Amino acid sequence: MLQYRIRLPLRCLALSVCCLVGVFFGFKSSDLSAQEPTWDFFRGPNFDGHVDGGKLADAWPDAGPPVLWTRKLGQGFSSFTGRGDRVFSQYQTVTSQFVVCLDANTGETVWEYRYDWSYETAGLYPGPRSTPTLDGDRLYFTSPAGVLGCLSQDSGELLWQVDLIKQFDAEPVGFGYSCSPVIVGEKLIVPAGGEGSAVVAFDKMDGSVIWQAGDFKISYASVLPIERNGQQLLVAFLQNALVLMATDTGEVFAQLPLSSGYDEHSAWPIYSEPNLWISAPFKQGCQLLRVTDDDRPELKSVWHSKLLSNDVCSSVLVDEHLFGFDINDVQSKVHRPSRGSFRCLEFATGKPIWQNGSKRERHSLDPKRGTAAADSVGHCSVLYADGKLILFNDMGDLMIAKADAESFELMGKVRVLGGEVCWTQPMLLGSRLYLRNHSQAVCVYLGDPAELDVGDSLMAIADVPQTANFDWASLVFTVEPEYAMDAPSLGWLVKWYWVMLFAGWGIAFPLATIMSMWIRGPRGQFIRRLLYRVIAIAIGVFGVTLISPLMDDFIFTWPLALAIVFEILVYQMKTRAELKVAGDLRPTSRWPGRFALLLFTATCVAYFYLCRRLSLAFEWSFLLGFPAAVPFLMWAKRMVAEGDGFQSKSKSWSGWKWYWEWGLTAVAFSAFYWLGAGVVLWKY
Repeated sequence: MLQYRIRLPLRCLALSVCCLVGVFFGFKSSDLSAQEPTWDFFRGPNFDGHVDGGKLADAWPDAGPPVLWTRKLGQGFSSFTGRGDRVFSQYQTVTSQFVVCLDANTGETVWEYRYDWSYETAGLYPGPRSTPTLDGDRLYFTSPAGVLGCLSQDSGELLWQVDLIKQFDAEPVGFGYSCSPVIVGEKLIVPAGGEGSAVVAFDKMDGSVIWQAGDFKISYASVLPIERNGQQLLVAFLQNALVLMATDTGEVFAQLPLSSGYDEHSAWPIYSEPNLWISAPFKQGCQLLRVTDDDRPELKSVWHSKLLSNDVCSSVLVDEHLFGFDINDVQSKVHRPSRGSFRCLEFATGKPIWQNGSKRERHSLDPKRGTAAADSVGHCSVLYADGKLILFNDMGDLMIAKADAESFELMGKVRVLGGEVCWTQPMLLGSRLYLRNHSQAVCVYLGDPAELDVGDSLMAIADVPQTANFDWASLVFTVEPEYAMDAPSLGWLVKWYWVMLFAGWGIAFPLATIMSMWIRGPRGQFIRRLLYRVIAIAIGVFGVTLISPLMDDFIFTWPLALAIVFEILVYQMKTRAELKVAGDLRPTSRWPGRFALLLFTATCVAYFYLCRRLSLAFEWSFLLGFPAAVPFLMWAKRMVAEGDGFQSKSKSWSGWKWYWEWGLTAVAFSAFYWLGAGVVLWKY
């Protein structure tokens, strides 16, 4: 592990001066430790993405800022919290989830605590979502399954734990529990989502319930503590309502309906007394509300704008101006970023000041290439420090820009963690910026380079391991689904079914018949069946690319290829009784079945990988449909065997079996498809 060395003489002198001041003015040693850089909550000490104090470099060299260390770190969206020489996060391996304490200077593991099995390891969004919260000598965390726990900050020992879902009979959140614990005085406050327990306050020392209130389902945003004219309040950004509550008792003062049915809110609200700003994702825009100065405060609308829709990346407020990414199209995938524009809006009025980037701008995740425009920001997390915006986008680009309401000025940009989608907000601890994706963590030094010794202990950005991903989607998806990560609707599933049924049994079957009509006997039947399968598989593989633009819609045809390959497997896998009837029990007779099994396995693996690679949310569902097709394929297989001479009862049967096979395989495909589609509809 690579380390860096801070120049010590000046720091030792500063520490000596502080000690002398302590002697003359009676400061305690704890007062000195309190001056250590601290980032105790994932949005910072003040819940606003602002970093107080510290001096950042005004410019970076062409190679980017120096890297202090990098290390492997498993899956997860958890950010960092930290104090002094320790930082904390959460991650998962193939089997387990952990809270981990790292040495801030080296990245080495100090301790880690295993709290659960892995979460959606093979899913689109694997790993923990929330970030540990630091308070005194304790560390608080939540898991995707809704477990709230308290650990010793020094050793990682579990002090207490609560299962929010079980204790409050809450309904699990669709994409996993994502709310980080919030500490207000002696209370630990989190959304729970049960009846009468939309929000729950615990005693932070022992986990006992102080109060619980509200009958709302929760979303993905933590509660926000605010103050209105000296009154302590909580803002709960829930699934279908924005709720204003009393911090001491949980009494609900005001609620603003937001929507009906399932709704997703992940972005952090922004409060500047007396105004509260909230934003929703995907063209829903944002709005400014005023918290009234009453004993029972209310929420009054100030303005609403379709601009600045936030999803998983929150905006910041600087000098009465909002800076953030306006996401108005699909989310990022490993081959391209989210689409939208980085914007500046006037806080008081919602007036747009400037924007960076276009709605349809495409980028590459190749770490050796820049984005389409050198100054393009993209979908990014935003922090504010030293008059600058620290930006980290979903492509792995780290940027620094002036926090200027007049115009956008990019001061530095470098790709740090290319090749994976990066949705985790960075943490700035002093002058050290901590970044991560689903495979590794990196510590970058953003301070004055003069404070660092130049030596072998430093790394360059180019030395950070990064992967490259080719933009397969632009080739495969000639018409891309607007929200590929969402499950397909019933209308889409019906349309796909009819397209594949017509392509396989309205085109492939007749075409194979015409192409082999001059060949008679069993040889003709074999060639006809071979041609039909080759044509149907080709349509299934390439149909999504070729048919979609013809229909001006996303048409997913890969299940057709799956169904035909499975049909080959069923036809080739012969039982010992079938081989005995055929009079062939030689070992070589089993090789066609083994080859068919290998082909089927390879096809399923390739299908799953490509769906994952292209971020399709139904990658596994159609793989569950095969059992429904088995009875019809076995029936068709038996009829084919009779027609080809095995157990033949009628010479006329051979002439008609092709048409019976046509009908039975079509029914088999229908059963396979709708079982898989039914799983999609049931789950989503």
